[in-house]
Amino acid sequence: MVDGRRACPGLGLALRLVTLALGSLVQCFEWERVGEEYVDMSETEQGITMGRATLLEAMCRARPIVDKILDASSCT
Repeated sequence: MVDGRRACPGLGLALRLVTLALGSLVQCFEWERVGEEYVDMSETEQGITMGRATLLEAMCRARPIVDKILDASSCT
């Protein structure tokens, strides 16, 4: 996804969709840690990208508004 002649033609669409998906996850769900310990934010040194040293475990619960949204969208 670089600029120039060989740039990804779907870059604009991809950025919009990722933003929309992340916003929907934040808006529609309540997120919390699985355990009591704090989240380890240390990174690995391997590879091209900087991955997490330990996997993030989170639990989500649908907010009450999600039921209303799903009920409204199922009407025909």
